[in-house]
Order: sequence, then C-alpha cells, then structure tokens
Amino acid sequence: MPQFHPLQSNFSVGTTLYIDTEARASDLLETATHRIKAARNLLNSVTCLCVKDAEGHDLEHFASAAHILIQEGCDALDALGWKLEKTAR
Repeated sequence: MPQFHPLQSNFSVGTTLYIDTEARASDLLETATHRIKAARNLLNSVTCLCVKDAEGHDLEHFASAAHILIQEGCDALDALGWKLEKTAR
C-alpha cells in the first residue's frame, strides 16, 4: 500500500488530492467524522429548504458538495480500515 492514496473525489485529469495512509488512526477517524458530519449538516439544511424557492441549480450544488464530503469521509474510513487490518496481522 503506497503512503499516499488518491481520493476518489479527484475530478481533474491528473490526480491532485491524496490521503496519507500512514496517518494516525485517530487523525483518519477525525477526518472522516468531520466530512461526514459536514455533509449531514448540509443535507439537513436542504431538508429545510422550500424547493419552490430554490433557484437555478441550488439543489444540484448542495448534492454535489454533499457527495464530495461523503466520498472523502469514506476514503478516510477506507484508509483507517487498511491501517487496522495491517496492525491486526
């Protein structure tokens, strides 16, 4: 496993964002928790939004931001899982 694993949320042609697979387990968990909770809060705001008052691509923008946050949180959880598997051996 390379030390730096590309995030699945990279949208550029070349990979630009990575996660440090050798980061402390607590840091990986904190990173995942922060991003997933931020996405939860963002989606909670959407539930309070009146759809008829939404302009243009508002809902699309909310969904895109939530998707990126959740994907990065999942990537951090994956790295945490790899770390825990490695220490269990």
